[in-house]
Amino acid sequence: MQFPKLSFLVLLPALGGCATVGMMKELPPDAGRLALYAAPPDTLVAVAEQALRQQHLDLADTSRPDADTRVVIASRAPGLFSNGEYVRVRIAPDSSSRGLMAVRIASQSGYLLDWGHRDHAPRLFAEMDTLLDATALGPWPGMRVRATPHGTTANIGTVARITADTLVLEEGTGGAPRSFAISALDGLAVSRGSYRHTREGMLIGALVGGVLGGLLGKTESSEFFQGLSAISNVFVGAAAGTLVGGALGASARTEVWSRVPIH
Repeated sequence: MQFPKLSFLVLLPALGGCATVGMMKELPPDAGRLALYAAPPDTLVAVAEQALRQQHLDLADTSRPDADTRVVIASRAPGLFSNGEYVRVRIAPDSSSRGLMAVRIASQSGYLLDWGHRDHAPRLFAEMDTLLDATALGPWPGMRVRATPHGTTANIGTVARITADTLVLEEGTGGAPRSFAISALDGLAVSRGSYRHTREGMLIGALVGGVLGGLLGKTESSEFFQGLSAISNVFVGAAAGTLVGGALGASARTEVWSRVPIH
């Protein structure tokens, strides 16, 4: 007698809106944010595991799907102000054959319908950068960087070309590339992406909206009905504030930069 396959059971938590280790394993290979490193895969696995621990995530699974690929999955349990989190770090050779390793980090809230989840990939990349040798970070062509020449403001653009002594940046569409002597730079940093402030916006919006709703909704009716009206107005104001604050927070981004030593 042959029993039916029960692999579909791994999807049952998803039907309830919960992320799982199995779901993270099944993500497409190109899911998540990308960073390129000049370091051996075993070194990157060790660094990724340490960075995950330093971000208070617990290692849940480490696997090797094929000879060239390493996958590390970590999780954080739900808390008072968090739905928990799952993170997958996938390490494989860069498909462009530049001899670099492509590291992709996918971050998912423990509750799939949590639209206020903050993507922690930029912070994890920055944490990995601090644990790696500077020569492993780049910059490489195509990377977004911030170059600061002596005595002037920072210039942000995409690396078009880099040599031992010159950095060429494309700073916008249609503009001519600009060259910078590396010896004339006070600072150089690579971008590790940006994250939104949706949840903070929701919390601030709920607080401000609730207070305003309570203040603006006062009536001259009896004390009993005035109390009911005040409570109702607080809830309505908080709900409206949550929506507005969440939208504003989602539109606000913070970019994470990793400094690259140049001297």
